[in-house]
Amino acid sequence: MVNRVNTTRPRLSRCVICLGPDQGGGLCHACLLDLPATGPCCRRCALPLSIGERGASLCRQCERTDPPQDRSRIPWRYECPVDRMIQNYKYHGTRAQGAALARNWLRAAGMPEPRPLALIPAPMDPERLRERGFSQTAELADWLGRSTGIPVLPGRLQRHGGYRAQASLSRSERRRNLREAFFVAGSAPLPEHVALIEDVVTTGATAEAMGHCLRRAGVQRLEVWALARTP
Repeated sequence: MVNRVNTTRPRLSRCVICLGPDQGGGLCHACLLDLPATGPCCRRCALPLSIGERGASLCRQCERTDPPQDRSRIPWRYECPVDRMIQNYKYHGTRAQGAALARNWLRAAGMPEPRPLALIPAPMDPERLRERGFSQTAELADWLGRSTGIPVLPGRLQRHGGYRAQASLSRSERRRNLREAFFVAGSAPLPEHVALIEDVVTTGATAEAMGHCLRRAGVQRLEVWALARTP
């Protein structure tokens, strides 16, 4: 049977890109090698380091702004074929392509030590969630939780409705738009070390807003785990 795609637990029997023999994670060896690796990047935001920054662990922007996350683990650049795979997953429900990236994430990003105590999926705008019918970050968190053995805390981080879509906004506009956009639901304390699960990090403004919210709720060590980073 060729890949079953319309399920939260896709059965991947062929490479999701070329339909060649699957190597165990939904991608053949050649297509796996074609995924655009991030390369030398900033430890905190995962932006590529400039030639003058090579050898450093932080980019100049993170040295100036001190973002809330201690570490970002983002193995691929948001370029072909990763961008198309994520778009097919998010906008067309092709779960096999999202699952293939999630299942190869650990191989590409590596397991951190110490491990986060919980994975927290980035929340979607309520209206967008109703339109799409599923949350890609919740599914990614579930798939990553299964592969790492780290528990997932769905629903703890929430987003207020009524905020403008981020896609068409500049970095400064995104920051203004996201002020007070997120809140932590429930009274139970959050673990001191968590990983925030995203699909794509673009300007980093959304991840920073969520990170500040989690920090205010008591998180002591914060990581951002995502599939891809826009350079």
